[in-house]
Parts: sequence; C-alpha cells; structure tokens
Amino acid sequence: MTVYEALKIYKDRGLPELEAYLVIKKITGKTKEYLVAHPEYQFCEQSFFDLLNKRLVGFPLSYLLNEKSFYKHNFYVEEGVLIPRPETELLVENALKVIDKEKIKKVAEIGVGSGAVIISILLETNCVGFGTDISKKALEIAKKNARKFRVIDRLDLRLGKFLEPFKNEYDEIELIVSNPPYVKNNSNLQKEVMFEPKEALFGGEDGLDFYREFLSSYDLNGKIVVMEIGHDQGDFFRKKDWNVIKDYSGNDRIVIKDFRR
Repeated sequence: MTVYEALKIYKDRGLPELEAYLVIKKITGKTKEYLVAHPEYQFCEQSFFDLLNKRLVGFPLSYLLNEKSFYKHNFYVEEGVLIPRPETELLVENALKVIDKEKIKKVAEIGVGSGAVIISILLETNCVGFGTDISKKALEIAKKNARKFRVIDRLDLRLGKFLEPFKNEYDEIELIVSNPPYVKNNSNLQKEVMFEPKEALFGGEDGLDFYREFLSSYDLNGKIVVMEIGHDQGDFFRKKDWNVIKDYSGNDRIVIKDFRR
C-alpha cells in the first residue's frame, strides 16, 4: 500500500487527513514531511487496516499512537490510563502559580494516571513529587513517563487511594493537586471516551463522590489544595469558601483553597 492510497481510504471513511499521516507515521517511523514528499512510499497494508478499523469503532487516536501532547511535552499513553485533556493544563498552570508564590517544595498528586500533571509540574520546578493511583497500569505508565523525562529521582509513586500510601510523609506535603473522576454516572459520553478507564472518569450520581470523601477524610490544615472540577460543580465549592477559577471557555474548572490560614 502507498501513502497516497492510504490517505484516500482514510478520507473516504470520513476521517481527517492529518490523522491519517499520524497513523502512517506510527507504522513507518517516517516523518510527516517525508510522507508528504513521497506519496508513492509503500508500507504494510495490514498494519494500516488494523489501526483504521480500531479508529472506525471509536478507539482513541492517542491510544493508537501511544502519545498525547500535554502542556509542553508528549506523554506516553496506552489503553488503561486516562488520556490527558487540554483543560487539565489549567490545573498545572494554577499549581505552578501557587508553587512560585508560596515557595512550595513538596507537592502530591492524587490519581496520577499517565503522570502528565505531576511530571509537568516537576519539569517546571525544583519540587519533590509524591503521586498515588488505584491502578497498577497507571503507575506503570507514570513511571515510564517519569523515566522518559528524567524526574524519576524526584517522584515517589505508590499504589493506593487518596494519600493513604504516604501517611508517614503526609505532614511534609505542602500542596495537593488532583484531577479526580467527576463525571456523573448517567452522563452520555462520546464513544471514544468510553474506551478509557471508568474509575478515572465517573464520580457518582452527581460526580462529587471523590471530593466529599477526600475532604472529610483528611486534615488539610497547613496545606494548599488545587483540583479540577466539572463545569457545573463550582457552587459546591463556593459554598465551602473555595476560590473557583473558570477555564478559557468560561466554565468552572479549577478550585483552590489555602488551608494554612
């Protein structure tokens, strides 16, 4: 099969040309520039159709490519770990503002997933990081990314719920960040999203289960907490005197509270 033939098949299926180039690049290892300049280049037809058929049933492109761009870097992802979202970059941005302003040295993330958030923070600071997840697969991927970006020596990753694995280190932690599961159980999601791990998405009937349990389980005095929320969950936090920050679309997205005061 040639590049030209593959592009035509991809577009005939209603999929974008740019995506086709990314898939062919994944199969061949060639750059997009090379593929554009050599439409006659031949590669494995079976590999192409294997990936195309997965895409046609909604399998996420990021899983096919094993890559997702987030903040300033490309992170390794695969099936079984949540794909980082552009709106979550706002979580990183606000965490970095807090770290800079308050001279934070130790930061923990609950639910690290691919590690995109905590690793992005460590790459921009000299902080020491702690991270947890209830998924062994997520921790494997996070460690893979931590090694890729050479922050593994500053990042302690452990299996467990909330910050339970760091009971002995808990008092040292100054900043807690999290992008927890906050989708309502009865939400109708795009078919692509349904390939992602349910435990990283759904947060109960109103999507607030994680927040209720976390806030009632920990003494947060002396710490700052920054979390991502759903677009309709801001009032839950406003009533508790949290600072609610909107995303670039004007939706409630990030909550911050300083428990040191």
